[in-house]
Amino acid sequence: MLSLQDMVFEKELNRSDLYNFKNNSENNFKVSVYRNHSFELIEHTINLYLNYANINANFIYSDYDDSLTFLNLDLSSDLIILWIDFTRYDFKDVDNFIKERLDYLSSIYKKQILFIPFGSSLKIDQSNIITYDLSETENKFKDKFVDLRLEPFSGTKISAKAQMEISKNLGLKIIPACLINPIKAVVFDLDNTLYKGVLGEDGYQNIELTSGHKLLQEKIVELSKQGFFICIASKNEEQDVIEMFQKRNDFPLKSQYITKFCVSWNSKAESISQIQKFLNIGIKDMLFVDDNMGEIAAVKSAHPEINVILAKDNADLTLEILNNYPRMLKLNINYEDLIRKQDTQANEKREQLKNSLSKEDFLKTLEMELTYCINKKSQIKRIAELANKTNQFICTYKRYSENDVENMMNDKNYMITTVSLKDKLSDSGIIGVMVFKNENDFVDIEESFISCRALGRGIDENIVLYPIKLAVEYFKKNKVRFNFTKGERNKPAQEFINNNLNEYKNTICVFDRKIDCSLVTVKTKKE
Repeated sequence: MLSLQDMVFEKELNRSDLYNFKNNSENNFKVSVYRNHSFELIEHTINLYLNYANINANFIYSDYDDSLTFLNLDLSSDLIILWIDFTRYDFKDVDNFIKERLDYLSSIYKKQILFIPFGSSLKIDQSNIITYDLSETENKFKDKFVDLRLEPFSGTKISAKAQMEISKNLGLKIIPACLINPIKAVVFDLDNTLYKGVLGEDGYQNIELTSGHKLLQEKIVELSKQGFFICIASKNEEQDVIEMFQKRNDFPLKSQYITKFCVSWNSKAESISQIQKFLNIGIKDMLFVDDNMGEIAAVKSAHPEINVILAKDNADLTLEILNNYPRMLKLNINYEDLIRKQDTQANEKREQLKNSLSKEDFLKTLEMELTYCINKKSQIKRIAELANKTNQFICTYKRYSENDVENMMNDKNYMITTVSLKDKLSDSGIIGVMVFKNENDFVDIEESFISCRALGRGIDENIVLYPIKLAVEYFKKNKVRFNFTKGERNKPAQEFINNNLNEYKNTICVFDRKIDCSLVTVKTKKE
């Protein structure tokens, strides 16, 4: 029986194969399709790809509507797809019309909007509106991209074959990128995965870098530059691996692009556990790539939530799978993505210092600098991203959109403070956000969310308490209330509040805490 991976990437699938596939994923999402031409064939051929992405989508349709009134739109949907045929419009200013309707839609719907234009190259410069350009599919199918003969029966000018290709791209890459956070770390085996041969038997001089393996390594370098953690889990002698990366000058993949090596004769499952602990991320945010089915099975047994790719003898096929693997598409790449690898590696050095020095000497040695920015609009995108991906130190799970953040910054009764952190080892970027609201005679701490990789450095109080001090001064109030809602994973936030702010939890109290900033450098910037 073919595995799901083999079905998706190696079987020549026909429409019947795709139409009859039953999606058994329990990860359910509601997707609203607002359209002026038919989307149904896309839906009928997408289930296999969505199942591979562990997504079960319930598609809800609008009536055909060229005017884009967005009546009866289900705003509780997890995603809205705007499927628009521009050739149905016969007036010149159609681009501005579509932009105006999209502006209105984004004002009433706060989640991701997937805009798919046919017959137009219009792109929308709003991060919550993702444009899926059909030009790549059009170039692939050329004159077979459209089928005007069948349009009266199919309800769309796009040919059936082109729609099947669109189904694959949507199901594997675009829709998962809109609904689920990206993979954070990709863990690679070495032998017969990143090259052909066995290092311990053949020696580094004799392992073969095929053309396919070279392209695969180039892709891995690209992923590292996009902010993915690239790690190695290999059963080899560590010195042999070090020597290989030092002396194989033809390898595009260099040690500098690898966040963590786990090279030993321990099980791959143990190596995965070490890497997870080092990176401080969830197993479900990791992807493991290995050519040995037994190793894949053993890792899945120990870590059921991990994502896996069975690497193939043909590295071109492995590359195709990696290129199309769900959650490997980042819709936005920010500064924090680019510096995360260096900051994570620096954490190992910080731990060594922390274990060998007193708290005071530790803080003095690191020379930490905290920068607090108030209502800085250039940070809106990062604030919204952090709000939607933070799970451990978050207080009310508000999950703000970019529009929400911008609207609050434009409201004089709101104050949004970001906290940026750097020390002599690395720049961590924006690691925390606190949202304050002026409520009559007190300051309401509406939300607080902090990146877990910034916690535990001995300055947690400075990260959380100093912004409260700034808010009290900003609104000229001395009473504070800290909102908190217990969730599945926010125990770290609960423990911090219980230890430091329990009297303010959902209760209005006078804020008179003293915050010691003597061992860190503090900068405050107002927009």
